[in-house]
Amino acid sequence: MTRVVVVTGGKGGVGKTFVAVNVADLLARERSLRVLLVDLDVSNPCTPSLLGLPVREREPVTVFRPRIDRAKCARCGVCVERCPAHALVLIPGKGLMLIGTLCEGCAMCLYVCPRGAIREGEEVVGWVSVTEEVGGLRLIYGELVPGGRQEGEVAERTLESSRRLWGDYDYVVVDTPPGTGKVILRAVSAADLVLSVTEPTRLGLHDLAKLHTLVKRLGKREVVVVNKYGIPYGDYDELEGFLKAEGLASLRIPYSEDALRSYFEGKPIRLSGEPEILERLRDVARAVVSGHT
Repeated sequence: MTRVVVVTGGKGGVGKTFVAVNVADLLARERSLRVLLVDLDVSNPCTPSLLGLPVREREPVTVFRPRIDRAKCARCGVCVERCPAHALVLIPGKGLMLIGTLCEGCAMCLYVCPRGAIREGEEVVGWVSVTEEVGGLRLIYGELVPGGRQEGEVAERTLESSRRLWGDYDYVVVDTPPGTGKVILRAVSAADLVLSVTEPTRLGLHDLAKLHTLVKRLGKREVVVVNKYGIPYGDYDELEGFLKAEGLASLRIPYSEDALRSYFEGKPIRLSGEPEILERLRDVARAVVSGHT
């Protein structure tokens, strides 16, 4: 039976990818399980460089883009008025213009144009890549085109593509972008376990509280992973008080420059020679497998 573990966190930079990659690596390499790692942080997919798995497939993600037939356009402005993203404008002397960076691909203009002057087109906004399986570990990740705004579309396509493979694996580990938006909601909704990664700072606790509200409403089992534990001037009392008040199980990964160095070098902790951090990450992997801390 496949178990889905979602590694998420309200704040950026707390170490979600660090935890996700190393837990997936330990489950596959030390426990001989088949693991599918899914990277939904499409604006900044770090997992490929950390794992170095060879890519097997790479498919484009396309969205609707209007094509304007200027011979048919009467410059009535109906499409401009109905465009929810304000991506269409009427410019005197030039006619109807599309601001591509604002277009959300909803196709409203196509449906409301009274003269059929809008035709259906498409644009590549990203890619979904699937790697080879090496040592029981496979990676699926999304990439947004540089400067693109369709993070949601690319992330959701990545999640959809990955779900076709879930049944082939013992564990699916999903690495999400920060926040509590639609993509996080969809991922958490499918989770058997949520690893909420935070750091012992006031902003980290603030965003953890928002994320916990979402996870709690969805009725999902949650374990908090406090990364960078021991950094100076952390809000430890406030964090511990929140965890106790909410009855949340937690695990701690101490701050380590060696761990930071291994991340920058693009290799899992298992290969870095950092025994204390490795053992704490093993604790997280044990919690995933055992179902409790």
